[in-house]
Amino acid sequence: MEVSEALAILGAKRVIWIDDCFNDTPAQLAVLLTNSLETAIACDFPELNDALAQHEYDADTALGTIAQILADLGAERVAEIKAAFFAKEGENKDFATGELSASAIEKACALLGVVAADRWTFDKADRELAALCQGGDPELSYVVDLNEAGGSKTRGLDVLRTLWNEKSSGTAFILTHETDISGEAKSESELRSQLTDLGGLGVPLCVIAKERLYDNPEDADAMAEALRVGVKRAGLRKSVHDVLHEAQKTLHQAIDDAANNLLSVPPEQLESHVFERGYKEGVSELHVVERAITAHLGKSAREFFGTDEKVLDNAKRLRALRGITLKPINMSPDVHLTAFREAEVWESDELLNRALTPIACGDVFEVDSDESATAASKQKFVLLGQPCDISLRPDEKKRAQDTAFLVPLKNKTVEGKPDPKAPLLPFTLRGEQWACDFRNASVVKLSILDLASFRPDGRVRVDDGHSAPEHLLAGQQKVYDDRTAQPSVALAAAVKLDAGTTINMAFQLAFSSADAFRHIHTAVFEPATATRANKQTIKRPKRVTWRLRRCGRIRAPYSAALLDQYTTVMSRHAFDLDYMSPGNVESSQLAPVATASPTNPAADAVPAGEVDAHAAQQGAAKRA
Repeated sequence: MEVSEALAILGAKRVIWIDDCFNDTPAQLAVLLTNSLETAIACDFPELNDALAQHEYDADTALGTIAQILADLGAERVAEIKAAFFAKEGENKDFATGELSASAIEKACALLGVVAADRWTFDKADRELAALCQGGDPELSYVVDLNEAGGSKTRGLDVLRTLWNEKSSGTAFILTHETDISGEAKSESELRSQLTDLGGLGVPLCVIAKERLYDNPEDADAMAEALRVGVKRAGLRKSVHDVLHEAQKTLHQAIDDAANNLLSVPPEQLESHVFERGYKEGVSELHVVERAITAHLGKSAREFFGTDEKVLDNAKRLRALRGITLKPINMSPDVHLTAFREAEVWESDELLNRALTPIACGDVFEVDSDESATAASKQKFVLLGQPCDISLRPDEKKRAQDTAFLVPLKNKTVEGKPDPKAPLLPFTLRGEQWACDFRNASVVKLSILDLASFRPDGRVRVDDGHSAPEHLLAGQQKVYDDRTAQPSVALAAAVKLDAGTTINMAFQLAFSSADAFRHIHTAVFEPATATRANKQTIKRPKRVTWRLRRCGRIRAPYSAALLDQYTTVMSRHAFDLDYMSPGNVESSQLAPVATASPTNPAADAVPAGEVDAHAAQQGAAKRA
C-alpha cells in the first residue's frame, strides 16, 4: 500500500506541514539564528560571526545585518548554514533522537504530498490556521513539529490548542525528537493531558518520533513504511475519536429519553413495579430505576454501534488499514484498558462497603491487614452460593439458605497445567492472576459475614459502642440486632474467645480451621489498642473480629460461572477400581485376553493394545 493510499483511507486529501524548518527567507532565518544565539555562535559561521557577536549590544541592528548577509549569500550557502544550525541545535539538546536532514524532510513531503504552499512556518499557522478550521477541515491532516528552534519547546502544542479550540475535524501528527519510537504512545498521552483543560474530545492526535523519518540508504522503502505506520496509528486513533464523538451525542439523548420515560410512569406503578419490587427482593428501592436506565443506555449503544453510518464508515476504515502491520511494543497493558475490563467483572470495595451492600455470591474477602495476626498475609477468598437462596429479604424471617461456600484464592505467578479443581479466574484482579482452590473450600455462615455489610470498611467485625447505620436496607435492619447480639455480649465480658479447645458455635464462621482458614474460622476478642506507624498513632477500639474484610465483588455472570464450575467439580462421577486394568504392567508383558460373544464362543483374542486403551479409559474415569 502506498502512503498516498493510506492517507486516502484516513480521509486526508491535503496535508499541511507546520515546522520552523520552513523558515527560508533571510529575515526568517535571521530570527531563527538569533533566537538561539549560543547555538548559532557555536556553529562558527565566518560570514555571520561579527554580526552575531554584536547582537548582545544592539539586537535590532544585528538582526538587520544578519538578514542582509543571508540575502547576499547564494542559495546553496544559505541552505548549508540552515542545515548546520539545525544539526547543532539537536546536539545541544538532551533529545532522544536527532533532527531531520533537509533531504529527509523533502522526501517525507513528497511521500505525503505536501506541496510548497502547504509547508507553513509557525508564524503563518498563527495567522491562517483558525480561519482554515472554521471553514471546515475534515479532509485535512496536519504535521506539526513540537519544538521551535530557539523558541518554545512546545510550540507545536500551541498549534494543537488552536485546532482543539476551533473544533478542527482534521488529524494532527506531532513530530518530535524528544521521544523514540517506543515512547510515542506515552508522549501522546502526555500531550492530551496538557490539553484536557480545553474540554471536549479535541482533535485526534498521533505522535511520530523523528527517528522514523531518518534517511536509510540501505532501505529505500524505510521512510514510506514509517509513514504508513504513522498513518495506521492515526487511523486507529481517528476512528475511535470519531465514533466516540458521535456516541456522546447518542448516549446523551438516550439518558434524556430514559429519564423522560421514567418520569412518565404513574406514581402508583412506580410504587408497585419499581420501589416495592426492589424492597421485597432485598435490594435498594431504586434498583429498578438503575436497571431501567442502564438497559436503555445499553440498547441505545447497541443500536448506535450496529446501524450508525459514521460508525460503519469508521469500521470500514479500520478494515482497510489492516494491511498495515504495527510492530508490537513491549509494554504493560494500558491502565485505561485494564480499568474498562475491570469495570465489566469487578465491583470495588469502595462501592460495596460505602453503600452497605448486602452479602452476595461473588463477594471477595481478604484477611484483615489491620490485625497483627494477619498483617503479613494476602490470603483472599470468594463467596459462592445460589444467588436467590442467599439473598436477605425483609419479608422473610430468614434466608432460604444460611450457608455458602468460601473458596480460598491462590495467587498464580507462574503458568501451569490447567487444573479443573483450581481454575484460574477468567480475569486479573488489580493486575494479579488468581485461581480458585476448590479442593479446600469450606462451608461458612452467612449470618456472620453479614457483619461486613453493616460497616463502611467492610470488616467482619463488631466494635464496642456499635450502632446500626442509618442507611441499611430493610432486610439488614431487621437482622442487625440478631447478628450483633453475641459479639455484644462478648465485648461486655471482655474475655478471650479462642481460649481452650472448645469453639463457641455462635462465633464459628467456617467448618475448616486449618491452612487458609486458621485465622478466620472463629472470632477473637481484641482489646483497645494504640500503635505508632509511619509517625502516626493508630487507635483501634475494643472489638470482636474474624480478621476478615470484604474487598470487592466478582460481578455476574462471572460469579455464577464460578459457582457452576465448583458444583460441577464437586459432583463429578467416580468409579470403582477396575481390577482388570493392566496398571503399571508394560503392554509387552501382557498375555492376550480372550473374549467371547454369545453368538461366537470361539471369538479371536483381543489385541493387547485394545486392552490398554480400554484400561486407560477406565483409569481416566476412576481418576475423575
